[in-house]
Amino acid sequence: MSSGTSMRMQVYYHALFGGLGGLAGWALVGSVATQTWGVWVAALFVGSGLGLALGALVAAADGAMVKRKLARALRDGSLGGVAGLAAGAVGMVLAQAAFFALEGGWQGRTLSWMLLGGLIGAGDLLVHRRPVRAGYAAVGGLVGGLMGGLGYEGLTWLLLAQSGAAQVWLGGMGLVLVGACIGALIPWARQVFALGELRVVRGEQQGLVREVSDTASIGCYDGNDLYLPDSGVAWRHAVVRRSEDGFLLEVLAGIDGVARVGERILGPGEEQPLRSGDRIVIGGAELEFVGK
Repeated sequence: MSSGTSMRMQVYYHALFGGLGGLAGWALVGSVATQTWGVWVAALFVGSGLGLALGALVAAADGAMVKRKLARALRDGSLGGVAGLAAGAVGMVLAQAAFFALEGGWQGRTLSWMLLGGLIGAGDLLVHRRPVRAGYAAVGGLVGGLMGGLGYEGLTWLLLAQSGAAQVWLGGMGLVLVGACIGALIPWARQVFALGELRVVRGEQQGLVREVSDTASIGCYDGNDLYLPDSGVAWRHAVVRRSEDGFLLEVLAGIDGVARVGERILGPGEEQPLRSGDRIVIGGAELEFVGK
């Protein structure tokens, strides 16, 4: 039986991958001399490169470290990279305009990281197609960009008198910090704002905790929000979704399987309202629903 991943560890993994994304973005952007380029072209290139690296690595974290599926990590990373490239390009150009409007200074630079983080978080919509989840991720990205940007500015101020070589390495350290903050705050915000959680208390993913923002699909396919590689679990077995009165569990029509909520057994197409503390049995896995 493998050990699942707590919410705290999910934040940690995203911070780690976000930091790696910042490092990759620094290497990518730093490998091209943009000093002679026009300011807008340079901003477009830098934003695209950083967004590509950050978006790809942050999106790949879940597949790589939580689901532990290379193909899923590559797929999500590819989509996240595309979304990040567009987000970085738009965000950095907007930030450059704000920088000029504010007549420079740390405020303008910090705003650029906020915009970048917020748009990378919003790019979660392309990866998971959950508007509410993407909205929470955008808020987390904004806060992460703010924190990382302020940290970057603090490092710059402390090492202002250092040599040119030190400034280059400072840029790398700053981008790692920005990436780690954006990566960590995106899942943190989803967890804070979500109104429910699914906790795996028995099965292959025991210990795994998933937030439920609006809907959460459950099944043995690694593209589900809650991936359960247990016997008796269908490809897409069930979905937890919000209703007017809270949350409910629906067993998807057309599957060869059932689910049990408490003492009630649900067949394909049937649904059951959920209360906090309800136990759900699907195949060889047992879950607990926790409402906030």
